[in-house]
Amino acid sequence: MKLKWLDEYCNTCGQQLNSWDKRLSKTLAYKNPVCEKCIAKEYDMEVDDLRSRMEDFFGIRPCQGI
Repeated sequence: MKLKWLDEYCNTCGQQLNSWDKRLSKTLAYKNPVCEKCIAKEYDMEVDDLRSRMEDFFGIRPCQGI
């Protein structure tokens, strides 16, 4: 799966969302999509640690190109 930019924006910081952000938000059951930087910040993690955790526990990988 390749990274795709969406015509949606993070409800926390206003950054444009991509397909990985949307997928990550859906997996974590966010009501409104949020970018991975804001999700990592909420969980007090680095972005790379969040990606690793998502792969280890949920079996999802970031889109190619991130």
